Formats: sequence, structure tokens, C-alpha cells
Amino acid sequence: MAKGARLPCVAVRFAVKFLGCKVSQADAMLARRALLDAGHSEVPEDAADIHVINTCCITSAAEAKSRQAVRRALKLSPREVYVSGCAVNLSSRTFAEIDSHVTTFVGTADDVAGAIGRAPGTGTSGDATGAVASGACADLEHDLLARERSREPEASRRPPAGPEARTRGFLKVQDGCDCHCAYCIIPTVRGAARSRPASAVLGEARRRVANGQPELVMTGISVGDYRDPERGLELGELMTEVARVPGVERVRLSSVEVIHVRDSLLEALAHEPKVCPHLHVPMQSGDDGVLEAMGRHYTAEEYLQTISALRAAVPRVNVTTDVIVGFPTEDDAAFERTLEMIDAAGITRVHAFPYSPRPGTVAEALGDRVTPEEKKRRSRALSGRSEARSRHHRAAKLGRPELVLADKIADTQVSGYTADYTRCYLPPGAAVRGELVEVMCEELQADGLRCRRRAAYP
Repeated sequence: MAKGARLPCVAVRFAVKFLGCKVSQADAMLARRALLDAGHSEVPEDAADIHVINTCCITSAAEAKSRQAVRRALKLSPREVYVSGCAVNLSSRTFAEIDSHVTTFVGTADDVAGAIGRAPGTGTSGDATGAVASGACADLEHDLLARERSREPEASRRPPAGPEARTRGFLKVQDGCDCHCAYCIIPTVRGAARSRPASAVLGEARRRVANGQPELVMTGISVGDYRDPERGLELGELMTEVARVPGVERVRLSSVEVIHVRDSLLEALAHEPKVCPHLHVPMQSGDDGVLEAMGRHYTAEEYLQTISALRAAVPRVNVTTDVIVGFPTEDDAAFERTLEMIDAAGITRVHAFPYSPRPGTVAEALGDRVTPEEKKRRSRALSGRSEARSRHHRAAKLGRPELVLADKIADTQVSGYTADYTRCYLPPGAAVRGELVEVMCEELQADGLRCRRRAAYP
């Protein structure tokens, strides 16, 4: 099909893929919902007429993987590939030039989802006609939620399908970021921090529960910066309200910056039983000099003080983190201080990210001084520390009861997570998807715990 050719004005079969963070997933699901509402059908990727790919640009490797995903989709179905997300907002031409069957969509997630939902059968093709200006259309989420409310009885009877068949659903409550860390391109491609109205979030929570998702994860680019534009609710207050939606069993956070661990969040964690005692709090470095060069808004001591206050309020909390390895100003001593701080903060799992310069960021001027070999060495050291601390955290649960929400059912086993995000494995037939069961933790596994069911809950 030549660039600019018109697609038939009939329902098409589509597949959706995302790369990167949970916000990218939430954005991809917004486009999915728009396509379904337009009458199109979701199918496995090898049967799709149209592929929708939401990209990532947090690192150069993420951009490369995004391009690879587009090329793979073209091989599966060369008819049309719709591409959106952070990497496209950063450089749409890079993707548009891959093939004439690639259409890029630039702009906010709401606007892009609306344009993608209208695109099949309208002749949209190529990067120019696929581009969407920020703010070019009405708030799609409000429109979709209004439609959902008007047909709620029908939705409650419809069996879950596709990504919405998952037990865990991601609620995007916020977008954009005002932190402007020296190494990060995200404020450039996502814009300033902005919060979704609580009424829209609660409406989506009700829909997700009706579709069989009893666990909801609050997500956003800088989610802790949330402030309801209607009632002024902070994140912790919003989580409490979501937890009280009938049918919700658990509410989680995807990630929160340490500067956003506020009293209202501690209050929700401490006093609302359905708010899960697990926080992923990015550290990035345990060295003050590196943190300053990164443009982070805290010192190592301030990070530790906040985690200490968190543990005082919620003694059973499980804290995990991110660390950037090989930032240009990170020497051996600075890295050792990071290892020490992981222990001091009681971190149970570390996600290590090798530093790569991003064009257009402040840190680009610092170059890339740490060798790839040294980055790998430091990553291995972090991985070893993470595995040891994770094993210690899981071992402390042996012989103890836990509540597990079953989310994966297979012929050989059932698995799910505890409230503090520890993976547990049960014998086959021990639970059905979405069931909350009481288990006894009996044996350490490589990435979790082998358990047996004690009794139905409650």
C-alpha cells in the first residue's frame, strides 16, 4: 500500500504492544479502548491487520528496542503500523522513515488515542497526517468513561478479554514531570506535571473491577506529585478512595519519588488495609556528589530519613529501588556508597540501569566517562546485593501465613503476589484467577516462595 492510500472503511483487526514503563502500558491500553469503542477487533499479533506500538525513549537501548518492535510488526503484517509514545514524541521522523506503512502519532496520550481510534478507514498514513498536536481534541478519558457509564450493565456481563483479563489493572492518574533531572529526557517528551481528576480515576476503577481486575496499580510519570484538580486530593487520599470502590481488593503504587512520600501517603499505607505495603522509591545513587550532578532533589541522608519515617509509620513495608550505574561523575568510592546505602535503607530489590547519554539533556555535556566494562561490573555487584537482600526478605516469611492474590493459572502451578509484592507459587488447582487466598510459606524459590493453601479467604 502506497503512502497516503486509503484503508477500507470496515472494522479491522488490531494488536497492541507497549515498551517501557507502566505509564506506557496505560497509554497503549487507552488506544486499545478507543479502537474497541470504534468497532474494531483485538487479535493476536500474527493475525492483525494493524499493529499499535507505544514506544519508549528512557535510554538509547529502549529507543532501539522500539524501532525493532516496529520492524517486527512490519514483517508480521505490512499493512499498517501505528506508532506513538515517548520515542515518537522525541523524533517522529526516525520512525516514519522506517517504512511507508508506518504512521506516527505525536502528542499527549489522550489526543493520540483519539486519533488512533479514528484512523482505521480514514486514510491516515505517514508521519505528517498522523501527527497530533497537543490539546487538539477533547479529553478522551472523560468521553470514554461517559460511554462506559451509559452501558454499565452490558459491561458487567461482558467476559474479560485481552489485557483486561489480567488480575492487575494500571490506573494512570498523572502525566508529565517538573523534576528535570539532568539525565532525563522525559519532561521534554511528556511535558509538565498534570493530574487526572479523581472522578475520572474512580470511574475507571469501577470499570476495571467490573472487568475482573480486583488489584489496581496507580501509575504516572511523577505519580507522587498528584493533586486532584477538582477537590485537591493528594495521592494517598486518592488511593484511599480507590480502595473503597466496591470489588477492589488491593491498591498499589507503581513508583514514587522520595520527595513525594508525604504524610497523606503514609496515612493511607498505615491505616487503609487494601493499600499495599510496598513502595518502589528510586534512589539512583547513594553519593551526594552524584545526586547533585544528576539534578536530584535530595541528599543521601534525606533519602534515608524519609525511608526511616516510612518504616516507623508502616513497619511491614517492603521498599525496592532503581539505581543508575556509571553516571559520568560516579567513581568507585561513590558506587561503594550506593551499595552501603542499599543496606542502610533496607532495600529488598534493586533495578540497575546502565547510564547512557540522552541528546537534549543537561548531562549530555558530561559525556560518557565510565567504560562499558565497568558499568557491567557495577551492575553485577548491584545484582548480587539485590539477590542477597531479596532472599533475606523472602526467608523471613518462611513458616508464616500470607494472603496471595492469584493472578496466573497454569496446568503445573498457580502463582500470585502477597500484599508486599512477594511472588508465591501454589500447587495446580489451589485457586482461581482473582481469588484472594491464605497460604503458608514453606520453601524458598529462585524468585519467590513455594506455598500451600491454608483456607479460603475470608
